[in-house]
Amino acid sequence: MRSASTAALGRARERWEALLTQRGGEEIELARSIFALVDILRKNPALLGALEDNARAPEDRATLAHNVVHGKVADEVTELLQGLAREYWSEKDDLGRALEALGARTLMVGAQREGKLSEVEEQLYVIMRTLRANRDLRIAVGDTYFEVGRRQELVRNLFAPYLNYTVELLVRAVANTMHGYPPIRSLTYYMEMAAEQGLRIVASVTSAVPLTREQEERLTAILSRSYNKDVKVHVTIDPAVIGGIRIHVADDVIDGTLASRLRGVREAFSN
Repeated sequence: MRSASTAALGRARERWEALLTQRGGEEIELARSIFALVDILRKNPALLGALEDNARAPEDRATLAHNVVHGKVADEVTELLQGLAREYWSEKDDLGRALEALGARTLMVGAQREGKLSEVEEQLYVIMRTLRANRDLRIAVGDTYFEVGRRQELVRNLFAPYLNYTVELLVRAVANTMHGYPPIRSLTYYMEMAAEQGLRIVASVTSAVPLTREQEERLTAILSRSYNKDVKVHVTIDPAVIGGIRIHVADDVIDGTLASRLRGVREAFSN
């Protein structure tokens, strides 16, 4: 991707990973929904082209995205596509590639939340080595002469003992052969993504009012020290919290909101 598309993907990733911090346990289903959407778009190149058409107004593209896919995929994924449709894309199919990356990234986030990201990376490496060493298996998995569903069933059965996140990535690697990507190429990409994902985590912060730049920087520094990793802070405004902030990092919740304290007072009196 060129710089404009890379920047668009970066913005979408920040928004999406912030949402995922509040959807723990749903990563596999959301990833499947994203991949289903990618397949829909790539089977309809005219639609994909319309969503990437920079001559059209961003809101027109977002409306088209909603009208076409609403009800066919998860609502969160429809909103994700609308956000992507508003962006500027440098080259043909960059939007499709961005969605593909976000689907894989969703599985990485789930594995990271469970503390299994490094295990996924190791299993992907083992699978890649296995395919390189076994020509017959490489053909059975990657040859588009064979129906893709049967090849996906094959890898699910062969690698059933592996983590669900690993198997889902492998199943997607098989699907990507229909778009011209050999399985080993996809697995290499996923391994690189897993290594990069392990270097950072996302904190979803809910506040009644916007944080100043200094407050965001200070919070980022505190969380980075606490988790010993680079932390990306994403702030959501919600007046219902009244005051203070609520922080979600993976399965950790730090609730310092006034609304939470008021609930505690009410519960104490009711008891």
